[in-house]
Amino acid sequence: MSWFCGWRYLVAVGLGSVTACTAVSAQGTTASPAKDWADPLKNIRLIPRWPLTLTLAGQARWREEFFRGFNTLPLNDDHSQTRLLLVTELAAGKRSGAWARAFAEYRDAQSYGRTLPGGVRSNDADRADFQTAYVDVGYRVSQLRVGRQEIGLARERLFGAPDWSNTRRSSQGARLQLVHGRFTVEAVDARPIVVRLKLPNLADSTQRFRTLSLGSSAGAKPLARGLPALWQAYWYEQRVRPVNAPASHAYRITSGGRVQWQWGTAKASAVSRSLEFEGARQFGNVGTRNISAGFWIAEAQWQWKRAFGAPSLALGVEEATSERAQTAGTLEVFSVLYPAAHQHGGYADVIGRPNVREVHAISQWQPHTTVDLRGAWYHFDRLRLDDGVYTKQNTIFRAAGSSKARHVAEEVDITGTWRATRHLRVIFGGALVLPGAFLRETLTTTETERWGFLGTTYVF
Repeated sequence: MSWFCGWRYLVAVGLGSVTACTAVSAQGTTASPAKDWADPLKNIRLIPRWPLTLTLAGQARWREEFFRGFNTLPLNDDHSQTRLLLVTELAAGKRSGAWARAFAEYRDAQSYGRTLPGGVRSNDADRADFQTAYVDVGYRVSQLRVGRQEIGLARERLFGAPDWSNTRRSSQGARLQLVHGRFTVEAVDARPIVVRLKLPNLADSTQRFRTLSLGSSAGAKPLARGLPALWQAYWYEQRVRPVNAPASHAYRITSGGRVQWQWGTAKASAVSRSLEFEGARQFGNVGTRNISAGFWIAEAQWQWKRAFGAPSLALGVEEATSERAQTAGTLEVFSVLYPAAHQHGGYADVIGRPNVREVHAISQWQPHTTVDLRGAWYHFDRLRLDDGVYTKQNTIFRAAGSSKARHVAEEVDITGTWRATRHLRVIFGGALVLPGAFLRETLTTTETERWGFLGTTYVF
């Protein structure tokens, strides 16, 4: 998968890990066997015999959600969201040589009837503003991108742009990708965009992140027999300097890597398999406290390509460090940075990564060419009994109190996508979060969470 995706048409938001990245690029859009009303809006040649084209595109989506026992609390809610995206791309040149493009995406996101704590949040709604606005210059598959953009790195466990969020996540800065043969070098220097509901959005002056990574290029073969087909080493630097809060100033280095072995990728293979490992350590300081934290994940995946619906199964385990009461001078809880939270750790977004051992099983199936289904099970246990459980935003969800229970919760997700037409997608699904002994012991009003959604997305 390309590390640069200009604009993502949603193909399976209900499937999390099965999304398509259809970039409106200088190479043009994917050909369609039948003439479509939107085709005249793509690759409009502005100057005869010159490779200068204009493309217009858009997305309109609606989603209804219901909660019973939100965050395992006695809170119920039903609300809806809408989002409109209008896209313009001006492209020059061809990807076989030098090329350039200017890309702008205008967004209007609205939320209706949300009565949960926090009301309508910045990731639910934002009056008309730019989602992205950047310029690319490149040579073949190498490129430099400057401006407001969405940044997703690797599997988006640490950096992502979650499409489930109605306003997504964008950043202001520069991103460079250099590809040579089997190798890719990538660097980022950017600031997160602050979403302001009724004011123009702007770059966050209190936060800055820089990244540097070296890894395998897309589709590259292993460097030698037995070595992973996909590998990446990364270095992420984050600086946070809140105004008038010097005790919260943070300088955090996250250094780690990811490898994946793959077998059975040939078309003739009946079963494909993969084995993936990712891990990172964090260093630096927050105020006067030194940082010493880390996380790791291991996941194995199988896909039976000749079976009906080509089902797949992924089995994984993940751990992240937590706080120790006796080490006041050291911060040991792992910071999740800017992840695509919805697609990791369960769709209900209840239990975060720190101080948790997560075991999961995820299966995907395509019973029809237009239907994708996904089922997932998550088991969450505390690693340390003297620390509590965190949210996916790295804040305390439930303090340890006097509980010595290890089991936190179970979650079951069932989601799906129906591609009704070339332009229309229907998404549906929900989750069940079953509190474990720890959640029940730390709050007597804890209850099972039931969450569901139904939505449509129209793209052109």
